[in-house]
Amino acid sequence: MNNPQDKPFSLSNVGGVYPDRISHSYPNQKATASLKSGLLNAQKQIKNKQFNQARKTLEPFLRKKTPDSGALHMMSIICEQQHQLDKSIYFAKKANKAKPNDMSKLIIARVYRIQGKTDECIIWTNKVLQKNPNDQATLALKAGVMEEAGRVDDAQATLLPLIESVRGDITELSAPIQNIWARVLVQQKQYSQAITLIDHTLSQSIPEQAKIGLLHLKAKACDRDARYDQAWSAAELANAATRLEYDPDLHTRQVDALIEIWSAKNTADFPIAVCDSIVPVFVAGMPRSGTSLIDQIIDAHPKASGVGELSAIESFAIQLSQCYNPGAPIDERFGPMNQPEWQKTADSYIKQILKASPKGTECVVNKALGNNKLVGLIARLFPKTRIIHAIRDPRDVAISCFMGGFNNSIHPWTSRADWTAHTWELSNRMMSHWKETLNIPILDVQYERLVADPENEFPRLIEFLGLDFDPSCYDFHRSKRTVRTLSYDQVNRPLYTTSSGRHKNYEKHLEGIGFPEYPSVNSESL
Repeated sequence: MNNPQDKPFSLSNVGGVYPDRISHSYPNQKATASLKSGLLNAQKQIKNKQFNQARKTLEPFLRKKTPDSGALHMMSIICEQQHQLDKSIYFAKKANKAKPNDMSKLIIARVYRIQGKTDECIIWTNKVLQKNPNDQATLALKAGVMEEAGRVDDAQATLLPLIESVRGDITELSAPIQNIWARVLVQQKQYSQAITLIDHTLSQSIPEQAKIGLLHLKAKACDRDARYDQAWSAAELANAATRLEYDPDLHTRQVDALIEIWSAKNTADFPIAVCDSIVPVFVAGMPRSGTSLIDQIIDAHPKASGVGELSAIESFAIQLSQCYNPGAPIDERFGPMNQPEWQKTADSYIKQILKASPKGTECVVNKALGNNKLVGLIARLFPKTRIIHAIRDPRDVAISCFMGGFNNSIHPWTSRADWTAHTWELSNRMMSHWKETLNIPILDVQYERLVADPENEFPRLIEFLGLDFDPSCYDFHRSKRTVRTLSYDQVNRPLYTTSSGRHKNYEKHLEGIGFPEYPSVNSESL
């Protein structure tokens, strides 16, 4: 591949930038020496993840009347890496318009995939496949986004011509194609075939991150095929590869400090935004407790919408924590982050979620994983908000986290069942604190009841939001919106109850762990 535009994208290659080649494609031969030097410098900075420095390097080339296409392309990469997804698409489209190229098209497709915009992703992968119909990286991206959206037959149809071209020997194709095909096999309940293919792919020289993902996929396949010991072993190998040390005592002290800072007395003196909006709603609780299911049920309502795991409030909380001084006078404890900043954050958030939602939306739900820590702050930013507390049996949460493949650098406690049990207890303690000290409505939604009794639980959930129940909520799985979380293959299919009591299959692996008490749910209790 002599043309850098033909080289497949790879996140390990900084979003598709190839420092030794990109200068041959960007800029063109008429570019000045200064421009070439600047772009080469920006490439090195991107490769070293010095994104802010790269932005400054590119600024002169972006301010020109006709911005350089290479600079636009690199800005799209920087924005993608910094999770500024709309801006990434904006710069990639401008780069592609200035100089049509597959690299920018694939950035657009990949970002649409991250945003859960399946159809848009497919449109842009098809633009690449028009010229290169057998490009395996692009086919893997297209089939992958289809599989995530529950369009398994479409994913299979996308890959079949390629597989037929190698006489059905999938092992002759690239590891990413093998990975996606294994996922298709799992979705089609062809577990033995999937496990055999996964084992073959794992025997190859593949990136460590891909290996970890395949081990978690093997755990899923083995679990669904009732090979529980094999499932546990595969998940343990995956978690061991990325496991970071977790200190339960330190975590406990951190929660103690949070509860002390956000005591009823302190909170009453904290800044509060003037905000009458009832639009923002938040789901709080442990991951793998039904948060994605709740999000999809609400999003299926014609007057409601979901924005997934929007991190805007958590980002503001981090800013507050960096300047909080408990010894200062009450009106100076947050330093420069005083009431006007809280108001600005609230107004900006309302504007952001409404922009991301269909016209006429009356309720927008945010299910960010850190919400259980932020309920106090949320209540001061949005005094009329509603909180949904997702609860699930801690043993099932522990199994689901252990098997799922979380980012252990952010959630190190997910890699061991005993650590998850401890974190579950701390999360429940925080939610109890918020219920006792805040004057906002908080609804407990028990996962087991939600899936066992939808006729009563779905309306209860929707009516809590001040909306009339709509039967479309029962068809949440038919949504064209793709959920980009570990729960994607669960919320994109009809409701099922087989995950309740899942821990019973792993009792011997959970022996000796002190799980918090949890009320059981059965048909008699409904």
